[in-house]
Amino acid sequence: MATITIRGKVYPALFDLQNVEELQNHYENGLDDMIDALKEPHKNMREIAYIVWLMIREGVELDNEEHHRGNTAPTRKMIEKQLCFADLVGENNISKSVEEAFLEFYGKNAESRSLMETSQQMVMEKLSGSTTSSPGTSEQNAW
Repeated sequence: MATITIRGKVYPALFDLQNVEELQNHYENGLDDMIDALKEPHKNMREIAYIVWLMIREGVELDNEEHHRGNTAPTRKMIEKQLCFADLVGENNISKSVEEAFLEFYGKNAESRSLMETSQQMVMEKLSGSTTSSPGTSEQNAW
């Protein structure tokens, strides 16, 4: 399972169908807006906190189920208070963790191999600030 590190504390992180549904309801343009928020972390700290909170919430829930634990996920407010700019740009930055969790989600379905590869390329381009995409690949279709 992917992890997200905030101020040195490591949390399990999961990108799942629950997250996809909530993010699509939260953002006008669905996951494209999520990627945009991750591209400019200094302008979108509250949005990044929301994305991180969703992923940690689902990660803790799955970790509890798999390992028979009773851990409580931090609240969204706690994540907003703890999240700092260093977590967004450091060696273990949150954008990489979100990408890892995203690829873990799409990579589990063998039939979606080309979707996973296309999504991986698009996420890496978005996170690096590049706007180039493969010919014939629509960003909307990749998500």
